[in-house]
Amino acid sequence: MPREIQILDSAHSVAEAGALHFIRICNASIKANGKFSVVLSGGSTPKGMLSLLATDEYKKQVPWDKCHFFWGDERSVPPTHADSNFKMATDALLSHIPAVPSQIHRMEAEKADINQAAQDYQNKIAAFFNTPSSGHPPQFDLLYLGMGPDGHTASLFPGTTALTEKNKWVVPNFVPKFNTNRMTLTYEIINHAKNVIFLVAGKDKVAALKEVLQGKPALETYPSQGINPIHGSLLWLLDADASSGLS
Repeated sequence: MPREIQILDSAHSVAEAGALHFIRICNASIKANGKFSVVLSGGSTPKGMLSLLATDEYKKQVPWDKCHFFWGDERSVPPTHADSNFKMATDALLSHIPAVPSQIHRMEAEKADINQAAQDYQNKIAAFFNTPSSGHPPQFDLLYLGMGPDGHTASLFPGTTALTEKNKWVVPNFVPKFNTNRMTLTYEIINHAKNVIFLVAGKDKVAALKEVLQGKPALETYPSQGINPIHGSLLWLLDADASSGLS
């Protein structure tokens, strides 16, 4: 599927555009299917987007009771830890909207048996979509991603085992640079989403972004290259700083 790239003037503009797409896709999905499934990302720009959605101007445009929240990855920390992607989303958005626990589908990456926790999350996704928990993955309505200065996305880091996973939708992934396990969605389910949106801002992303969007294929080095929705749309929302190295 073709990708679309939009270059905006600032990180705030990227967050704003991300929030407007959330509202648009959310309402279209609810109109079509009665509910909306969204996968949230960690990172500072996604945090800015979630904070905007929590403001009165944006909040009133969303039927929150029909929204279901999932995560693209999580660190192996408790949900109250400062590094938790779940805590970030809760502080920025979820604690400000009328969402009940059954709408919030957290990755429990802090569990001692992270392999079982990953399988449990795959089962949780399957149960929500009323589909078998193996084989063909379901389609999230909207999936947000960030990109690190090393070209990673979700917790798909350069040179890690999750990059070659062809069957599972959710896996633990040991990240040597941090000497820790993380939990992540895999390409298998990410690339089945109906709408995938990258939110990328900052001068520290220039070199990696140029390689991801315009360089030779090098998935092991730049995992964000592996995001290519099969039947969905792919939108890159970039600020002027991050995109300054693109031709």
